[in-house]
Amino acid sequence: MASRTDIVSTCDRYLKALTAGDVDAVMDLYAAEPTVEDPVGSPLKVGRDAVRAFYEGTKGASLKMTRVGPVCVVGNQAAFTFRIDVDLGESTMSLASTDVMTFDDEGKVTAMVAYADMQAYEDEPAG
Repeated sequence: MASRTDIVSTCDRYLKALTAGDVDAVMDLYAAEPTVEDPVGSPLKVGRDAVRAFYEGTKGASLKMTRVGPVCVVGNQAAFTFRIDVDLGESTMSLASTDVMTFDDEGKVTAMVAYADMQAYEDEPAG
């Protein structure tokens, strides 16, 4: 099983890669046959091609991801909350997401589910 340190590092590398728009770095974190449900309730993306296509869709956006608490690790799963600031040019849209990831023994992500809250920072200034 992957260590807690490795799992926390993967979660942080995930946020860094998303902020950088580095789809290859994001995909390096995933196992051979991953699934992504982002946001929760949306159609499941199954397999590397579908997951890559999902992340390619975020590539042009100006995103800043900031973890806002600890990564909670239980066994081979982790949950972590982060703030997403989207630069819209004249304004910034901010939301929060809690992502839950499942890891294989090598520390690769086999599944990710995102619980995004578009209203979490509605009354707060962008960070």
